[in-house]
Amino acid sequence: MRTPPSLVCMFAAALACAALSPAAAPAADWEFSSAANYDTGKYGAKDRTDSVYIPFTLKRYYRGADLSVTVPYLRQSSRGLITRVGGKPVRIAGRGGTAVNSAAAGLGDILVNGSYTLKLDGPRSFDLGLAGRLKLPTADKNKGLGTGEPDGGVGLEFAKEVGPRWTLLADGYYTRIGNPPGLDLNDQVEVELGFYAPLRGNMGLTVLYEAQNALVDGNAGPRCLSGTLSYGTAGGVQLAVGLTLGLSDGSPELDIGAGLNLQF
Repeated sequence: MRTPPSLVCMFAAALACAALSPAAAPAADWEFSSAANYDTGKYGAKDRTDSVYIPFTLKRYYRGADLSVTVPYLRQSSRGLITRVGGKPVRIAGRGGTAVNSAAAGLGDILVNGSYTLKLDGPRSFDLGLAGRLKLPTADKNKGLGTGEPDGGVGLEFAKEVGPRWTLLADGYYTRIGNPPGLDLNDQVEVELGFYAPLRGNMGLTVLYEAQNALVDGNAGPRCLSGTLSYGTAGGVQLAVGLTLGLSDGSPELDIGAGLNLQF
C-alpha cells in the first residue's frame, strides 16, 4: 500500500488513488498518466462556464518518495468572470478579473508535486505522506486560464487498510495563493476524505469527498463528491472513468473524465 500523490484535479486524484491496487501497481521507477476532464457550472454567476482540462503527468519514484510534473492543456468557454487557480475554476466577478466572452484555450499552469512517505508496519500499519506542491504561472491570465502568479503549499496524505478490502484515505493541504494585481485571494485549506475498495478482478472503486474554503470572500466554498472505476493490468496499465458532482455553488455542477496510467 502507498499513499496517493498530490492532486491535479478531482478525477486525476481518484485515478491516482486507484493505483493502490496491488495488481495494478508493480514495482516501477516512472509513471505517466493523463486524463481528459470536462466540467460545467455557473459558480454562483449568471452564465455557465464549460471547460476541458487535460493534464499530462510524469512521475519519478524514489525510495519512500516521489516527484511529479504536470503540464495541462485547458480550453474554457465562458461569459462570466471565471479564472483557474491550480487547475480549478474560481469566480472572481467584480474583483479585477478578466472577462472571458468566448472560448479560450492554451497551456494551463504547470504543477510540481512531491511527497515523502512514512510507513508504520504491524497490526496498526498505515502510510503517512508529507507532500509539497508548487504551481508555476504558465497559463495566460488575459484569457482567464490562470492568475499569472505562483502558488505553493504543503500537506499530509494518510492511507490505512481498515479491512481486507477497504483502504481509508484522508488528506489535508494548505496552499499559499499568489495575488495578482487588483485581486486579493485567500489562502486555501483543503480536506479530502474517502476510500478505495477493490472489486471483481482487477477493477477498483475510489470515492472521494473534497471541501475547500472560498478563495474569494463572498463566494461559496467548493464542495464535491467523486467516484471513479478503474481497471488495472499486471503490466502496470490502468484505465479509469470518473464522475464528480458539485455540492455547492463554488464547484462545477458536473465533471466527467476518462484517463490512463502507465508505470515503467
